[in-house]
Amino acid sequence: MKTGISVVMTVYNGERFVAESVESVLSQTMPEFELIVVDDGSTDASAAILESYARRDSRIRILRRQHAGVPAAANAAIRCASYDLIARTDSDDRMLPQRLERQMEFLSGRPDAHIACSNCLFINAGGKRIGASSCQVDVARGKRELRPSLFLELVQSTVLMRKDAFVAVGGYREDLAYAEDRDLWGRFVTSGFSIACQKEFLAEFRLHGGAMTMRRAALQHQICSYIDENVRRRLQGKPELSLGEFQDIWARQPWPSRMRQNARFFALHAFKRASRQYGEGQYWKCALSLAAAVSLNPAHIVGRVLNRIQHHEAHA
Repeated sequence: MKTGISVVMTVYNGERFVAESVESVLSQTMPEFELIVVDDGSTDASAAILESYARRDSRIRILRRQHAGVPAAANAAIRCASYDLIARTDSDDRMLPQRLERQMEFLSGRPDAHIACSNCLFINAGGKRIGASSCQVDVARGKRELRPSLFLELVQSTVLMRKDAFVAVGGYREDLAYAEDRDLWGRFVTSGFSIACQKEFLAEFRLHGGAMTMRRAALQHQICSYIDENVRRRLQGKPELSLGEFQDIWARQPWPSRMRQNARFFALHAFKRASRQYGEGQYWKCALSLAAAVSLNPAHIVGRVLNRIQHHEAHA
């Protein structure tokens, strides 16, 4: 396996932003990389845009397949990656110019680390910076306290990982409707691999329209909870639950416990909706969504707001 980086991007009807994303990869200061883009059955102009870039730059490889979802598309790309390090990015996000160079230096200096992640900036549909987020990873504490959230909440577009570790844990689970990245980080940790957080801002994560419906958000939240529960069970040496078994257990919980969990979910969903509305300049809607989030979970939401304001002022 050659030393370098294979950048993996999956695209499904991403004509609006994919050119920006590809440009940000091609503008990297590190020359030794390839960009593998999987066109996952797009029906818009994505394929034509990608073809135009591939004709001009030999570092771009395009895979085409019938639509099967992000996990299957990413697995297909990583299987044929030429390099020993895999960088993930999404088709609507952007890399900052030194991302690959800085992350490779960071991971090379930490031979015991298998995943590197970084801080990221938030941008709106027009590419304007509207906020920031710092990565918070504490694997040792998370394992000790059985708190998977301390090592699962990575922004995928900031991740650089070793291909051999990815293969060892079986890659992305293709049967998950959502949160396949969260599941992957959990399997890394419970298989004995480690995560290192690089405190640099190396990527831009786009917040834009197409907001998730409440029903889809509820399903995503349930799958994330299911993933977290199985991480805890693996850490305790217990067998994993199927999704159906997890749903049955959740349904049998006392109603006060379900109410508390639902309040946390609705607060987080409202906060995410407020972030997107802010990015789109819908300030009154943002204020209403943020007020709803704070009323449901004040301590958690206020902390997140202050964290974003602090980083936004530093990088405005």
